[in-house]
Amino acid sequence: MRKAFIAVSLFAVIAVVLAGPVWADFKPRISQSGATVNINGRAAVKFKVGNGSLTPARRAEITAGRLAASYIDPKSIYAQGDNKQGRVYAGETMICIATSADAKASGTDALSLAVVWASNIKSLLSMPPIVLSDKDLIVPLGETRNVAVGGAATGRIFAKSQDDNTALATVASDGRYVQVLGQQLGETTVEISVDGEKVTLPVHVKKYAGRLIGKTVAEVTGNPCPVSTIRYAVRQAVSRNVVCEPGAIVEFVSINCGDGALAGAAERDVNAEIRISGPGYIPFCAKADVNVRNVPMKREEVSRIFYSNDPERLLKYQVLFAGKLAEGEPTRVLFHHQNAMGKSAHFLTDIINSSQIPVKIRIARAVSGPLTDTVLVGYKASLEFLKDDMGDVSVIETIPPESRLVMVSDMLGHLDTTSGILQITQISGPQAYIRIVANPPGLDNVSAGDIAPAPNPLVLAMSEHVYPLPVKNLKADYIVGKRWAFISIGKNALTDATEQKKLYGNYGVTYRIDVKVENPTDKSKKVSVLFDPSAGLASGVFYIDGEFVSTKYVKPPSEFTLKSYQLKPGEVRYVRIVTLPVAGSNYPATLVVRS
Repeated sequence: MRKAFIAVSLFAVIAVVLAGPVWADFKPRISQSGATVNINGRAAVKFKVGNGSLTPARRAEITAGRLAASYIDPKSIYAQGDNKQGRVYAGETMICIATSADAKASGTDALSLAVVWASNIKSLLSMPPIVLSDKDLIVPLGETRNVAVGGAATGRIFAKSQDDNTALATVASDGRYVQVLGQQLGETTVEISVDGEKVTLPVHVKKYAGRLIGKTVAEVTGNPCPVSTIRYAVRQAVSRNVVCEPGAIVEFVSINCGDGALAGAAERDVNAEIRISGPGYIPFCAKADVNVRNVPMKREEVSRIFYSNDPERLLKYQVLFAGKLAEGEPTRVLFHHQNAMGKSAHFLTDIINSSQIPVKIRIARAVSGPLTDTVLVGYKASLEFLKDDMGDVSVIETIPPESRLVMVSDMLGHLDTTSGILQITQISGPQAYIRIVANPPGLDNVSAGDIAPAPNPLVLAMSEHVYPLPVKNLKADYIVGKRWAFISIGKNALTDATEQKKLYGNYGVTYRIDVKVENPTDKSKKVSVLFDPSAGLASGVFYIDGEFVSTKYVKPPSEFTLKSYQLKPGEVRYVRIVTLPVAGSNYPATLVVRS
């Protein structure tokens, strides 16, 4: 019974809030149907048993008569008594009695029942003549919204829009509601009247902040493709199928990527929940179903590296690198820049399609920063890239005509460093461009992953730091008891096609090293592979015999043990190492194999 009291009271509060004006001269409708007393068409008191010679119906008739005799101030209604008998009063006038028999029939005590009846009467007497489900209606352009009409007035509903061109209001024939159609952007009011009482409803016709169009498909590669890449690919694919109004933004509320990595040649349906919002628009919320496909593709051997590190310390806003992609030519891009301007800089890396035809690319993206630690930022990017490279992990994207794909968008404070390695293959379409630039803040308000207009006109001076064949295959031998094996990483710098530029340190170059280790002795021997930072403080990232091993900081004369092997007498072991010099570190460095 307490729940009934709370529900009715809450209805009364909502009615007062939504009703708008207060009708002091509106007289509540009191009626009786059988053993029930109704106020404004709703049950207020129901008698389940008689009292002395009075039947339940007669008790209801007397109670209704007392309530209808004269105006009763709802604030004057209260209950008092005890567990055996409760009374409901309006000021000094008794309205009805809750007996112990009434209480027993309702499963409570007499005073509690009287309190419920008093609450019902007070709430229903306070009910405004017109109660609307909305006090301020927002209608999407071209759509309709229904406004329920309740309250004490129960007669015929009338509705009239102040401006039919903006919003057209019609009264429903199948219920007590008004239907409002948004016909053009703007604001108006709808007057709703019942039994001579009126209320005004403000109406705002607006656009949705955006919409989701088409079927969403995301293509990735990887053996397998990790969840982090799936999540990125889903965000990109959904963003391509979103149309936003000017000034609106897309937020990803959640992305359910399913269970773990996605195996090669497999596919999975992923659900992404988005919200598009913006000033003056109706938020648009939707669930996008994305079909993620792990596309079988032949592993690509990188053919060249674009090296963006000149200058390493940024002293002015400028284009840092520009280069042409070529269909079917896998290109690695390494950048590592520190902001030394004493003011903020917006660091951008984008792929530009200035043509009238879409461009399709395959891209692996490993980016770190901004960080003030110039060594750590390079380490993080290199380790992420090595993991993706060994797993052949990438995302396939399409760049629309006259557009650019923003790959990196970092706001660098003074002495912040950004570092990254991208590997890009243009699959189809006219020749695209890679551009790396440090801009003043506010000049280009884009975020990583955005599709934005291409620069017009496209004026780029192609950079000279382009180095072919950034892969080195090395072999080494170590025999227990003989001279240690020393393998240099970052020495013998690559040169450009003109042999005028050198990539000192070979940063971002892949080293594949096969080491043959022999133990010709008659005893078991421990053989270790160590990282020696020959040129100074350095990080190292390695893939050794199927395992990733790394070290953030090693400073001479210290060494870092990467892996150790216990060789049996006469055993020969082959060790496979993959690594790359880490941007921000001091290279050349040396791998040492010894027992």
